[in-house]
Parts: sequence; structure tokens; C-alpha cells
Amino acid sequence: MIHEDVSYNDLIGVVLEDFGIDDNKNSVNLSYVSPSKLNFGTKELPPVFIRNDRQVTSYMNKLQENADIHLCVTIKKSSNIAIDYIKHDADTG
Repeated sequence: MIHEDVSYNDLIGVVLEDFGIDDNKNSVNLSYVSPSKLNFGTKELPPVFIRNDRQVTSYMNKLQENADIHLCVTIKKSSNIAIDYIKHDADTG
């Protein structure tokens, strides 16, 4: 169970641990659909993304009001390739 005062970094850590995700090879995005958006007719609206402590607090408050809000975890494989460049000084003599 996640405590209501969880920070963004702690929530990401819980997700990484629970799903066994290597954060060096993957990135995690968190989102949810706001209950007010669920009843907006047939128009599909984008999810609310969680990117900081304030947004985690907002999600936790909405979760207390409506237990039907589900956290969506999106995992993307990182495409960052680390390349080390070594500069060699040429002999000038």
C-alpha cells in the first residue's frame, strides 16, 4: 500500500521495484484519467500525467474520493546511448 504523502520519486521507486524495471534501460511515465473526464460524453480526453510531488498529491486525493481511479504505468525502453569521446593530443614535435 502506498501512503498518501508519498513523493513522486518514491512512487517511481515503488513502481520500478514492484514491476522489476531497470531504470537504466527504461523510463516510466505515470498517468490517470480524471473522474470528471470520464463523464465528458463521447469525446476522448487525454490522461493526466504525474510528473511531480504536487501531481502525486492530487492523484492521491482523487483516489480517496473515487477508488475507481487507476494508475497507468507506461514503460518505454530508453534510446539513450552513452558514447564516451576521448580527445588525444597530437604530437607536435
